Order: sequence, then structure tokens, then C-alpha cells
Amino acid sequence: MKRFGVSGVVRHMGAGLVLSVALWLSAAGVFVAGQIELGVMQGVVRDEAGKPLVDVTFRIRDLSRGRDVSVKSDKDGRFYRRGLPAVEYEIFVEKDGYQPIHDKLKLVAGVDRRFEFKLVKAAPEGSDDFVRGVAAFNQGNFEAAARAFEASVQKAPTLSEVRINLALAYLRLSRTADAVAQLERAAELDQDSPRTLFQLGDAYVEIKAFDEAVAALEKGLARQPALSDPLSFQATTTLGAVYFSMGRNDDAIAQFSKALAVNADALAPRIGLGKAYFSKGDVPAALEHFRKVVSTAPGTAEATEAEMFIKELEKASPRE
Repeated sequence: MKRFGVSGVVRHMGAGLVLSVALWLSAAGVFVAGQIELGVMQGVVRDEAGKPLVDVTFRIRDLSRGRDVSVKSDKDGRFYRRGLPAVEYEIFVEKDGYQPIHDKLKLVAGVDRRFEFKLVKAAPEGSDDFVRGVAAFNQGNFEAAARAFEASVQKAPTLSEVRINLALAYLRLSRTADAVAQLERAAELDQDSPRTLFQLGDAYVEIKAFDEAVAALEKGLARQPALSDPLSFQATTTLGAVYFSMGRNDDAIAQFSKALAVNADALAPRIGLGKAYFSKGDVPAALEHFRKVVSTAPGTAEATEAEMFIKELEKASPRE
């Protein structure tokens, strides 16, 4: 399991942190015979990807008379309003979740004006605090990071990514119970995210809540079962370790074996298998896996641990 790294979260959210309003306004004048006193305003509104936006409100204010006229875009993002006096207008283009556009335009009698607007998604509330939190976290100032993420959560309580990063800061401050609470809420908000469930499972392991850890990890793996995914691979190994801690050796062996079927040189599931077989009393199988760890990665911490088991087992079983 990738242990609570912040960089992937930041990358996932970075596109939503700092947003600017982009407006492309083009007007093509086309002479319309017979329209002398009144003008027509029409056009289309799209999002950043070029997709039409429905139910965008256009508030058109006649500056000379102080009157407002409203029209909404249809499913194709098109809007149309005829019979407008040929004067200067103030226009507001608005839709929830998007940065509004405020501009001025002038209609000319006898000219059919066609406009094209582009709305950019609004940055969520609390994004400035989030950015400060990320910067503080990356600088190792976890107290400041937690304060910034806490402020961001207050402004955007339904954004799971904010709560995940707050949990990461809490974990660095050894506030494990607080981290678990934030991850539980994040999992409720984003129930289809395997990553959140894997992180929650890891947090449960930290507080030795093994039943809850199993539930979170199994749920995450049900959503992302392919062990070609690095997070799923690590979650499978972690689940095996949790099963072993609970005395469920056969379940642990099953998980470790799944991981080794994908990567036979992986050390964590290999040494996990050795421990599980040792716990079951299968000394030959345990020695086989411990020796494999030593030969695969000599000099590593895992190899040192495996050598300790080998010595103890060989003392108990001299013929092995």
C-alpha cells in the first residue's frame, strides 16, 4: 500500500485549484433587411471542453432604461432574444458551478449579432486554503498544513479530496483517530473511490481496528480488483498482513499468493507467506519462502528479517 502520499492527491485536484475565466466573444455582423429600430441577440454558450451548456442564464440590462431581460440557453447551448432596442447593454452570463461573465455590449439596429461565450468551472470554496495546505505539507510543516486543510474543509465540506489531505496531515501529527474520522467521511462522500478505501484501510490498521480494515480493503478491491494497478497490489498485500494479524492464516496465504502471481519478486508478500506457513506449522514451506527473500534481495531489511526466521527454524529443525 502506498503510504499516504500527498502528491497524487495534489495532482488529482490540481486542475480544480486555480482557475481563470476565459471568454471568447465574437460578433459577426449580418445585415437584416427591415430591422431598423430593434436588434436581435443570439449565439451559443459552451464549457471549456467545447460542450454546449444548458440552462445558462443571460441577464441583459438596458443601461439607458435600467430594465432587465432574461433568457436561458437550450439543450444545445443556444440562446435567442429578439425585439431588443438598439442601445448599450450590460450582460451577465451565469450558471451554478461556473465563473460568471460580466460584460458590456451594444446592439445596432439592422444588425443581427451572434455571440459565443465560454464558461469556465469555478474554483471550489476553500481552494486557496487547500493550496496553502499542500505547500505547507510539502515543506514538512504539518501543523500549518492541518490548519489550512481544516479551513478548506469548513468552506468545502463535501469535497472528499480536502478531507483526504487533512487526514494525511493528521497522520503525520500522530492524530490517528482524527485522520480516521476524516477518511471515513471522505469514503462516504466518494463511495466509488478505491484509493480512498485503501487509505482508510491503512488508517484502520494503524489503530489496530482489523475488522474495519478488512472491510475497507475488501470493498476497495471489489471496485478495483486488477492487481496490475499498483494500489490494488499493495492493498492485497496489506489485506494479507491484516488476515495474518487476525490469525486467519489461510486467508493471508490466499492474498499473498495472489500478489506473488503478479510479481514473483515482491518481497512483502513473499515474507508474508513465510510467516503464515510458519504459523501453520509448515516449516518446509516457510523456509522455502524465507530463503527466496534472502536470495532475491540480499542485504535488505526484509532479507535480514527472513534470515532471523531461518536461523530459528533451522535450530528447531536441524535437518531442514
